[in-house]
Amino acid sequence: MFSNALRRQLASAARRTSVTARWSSTASAPGSSSKLWRNVRLVGATSTIAAISYYMGALYPPEFAHLLSPRTAPPPIHPDDPAALAHIAELEEELQHLPILEAHRAREDKDEWYETRPYLNLPEERRVNSLTAGTLKGPGKLALPPLVRARRDATENWIFIHVGRALCGHEGVVHGGLLATLLDESLARVALLNLPEKVGVTANLNINYKAPTRAHQFIVLKIKLDEAQGRKARVHGTIEDVQGNVLVEASALFVQPRYAKLLNSTAVRHMLGEHTKHSQPQEASESGTVAPVPVKLPGGAQTLVDSKNP
Repeated sequence: MFSNALRRQLASAARRTSVTARWSSTASAPGSSSKLWRNVRLVGATSTIAAISYYMGALYPPEFAHLLSPRTAPPPIHPDDPAALAHIAELEEELQHLPILEAHRAREDKDEWYETRPYLNLPEERRVNSLTAGTLKGPGKLALPPLVRARRDATENWIFIHVGRALCGHEGVVHGGLLATLLDESLARVALLNLPEKVGVTANLNINYKAPTRAHQFIVLKIKLDEAQGRKARVHGTIEDVQGNVLVEASALFVQPRYAKLLNSTAVRHMLGEHTKHSQPQEASESGTVAPVPVKLPGGAQTLVDSKNP
């Protein structure tokens, strides 16, 4: 009898426990479902944002992305390809209408400056063995002869150059050695014109690279004379993009050799594009600014222009 009563109590307790467990399970089900739905929505939103970011980054990659994972550029156009002449003509048109160049031509002191394209003065037998005027000349490289805006007193130059995609070290970034070469030649032009015999050699060249120089853009080399005493001339300069951002800084010392007086410097002066009183004048436009004179470049497009010395 005692055992029957005990069994009845145990069975009653078991039924109560089962009912409580069912109620607990029923009450917790909506909460679990809600939590699962929140996780699904979170994963969906994260995936959507990631997909949008990926496609926007692919279409409009930030600057650092170009440097970390650059896109491979197509090879340069062959110089004999008809498309090469069209490409060079387009670049020349773009050069002549650069806002920074047009603004410089319209400065209040514009009469103190003249324009020249020194590479055009190189004889062909010299050009073919010149690194910058010959070897590196062509589409994708140094497609255009540099345009020089120079003070008549030979103390300052602004030199406009287009650097192509075939001049890179790291993909998409112009090789630092080429920039050093361009600076050496540009600094030399100001220095040599301030030496007695217009002949000199680089004694010292200091360069500080401030930022990567992207390929396929116009750059401006701004050169100034610091000091000229006897056979020595000190100069400094920068490479900037057309927005005025400094990419490279440099300073140099040029020395005239002792035997320079024995040399004929006439050819050097001509190749430097030195201003002379007998130089051909430029044509004046209706606005009063100097208009470039069209010429035909050796082996280049006839649409290129050469600004003669006034």
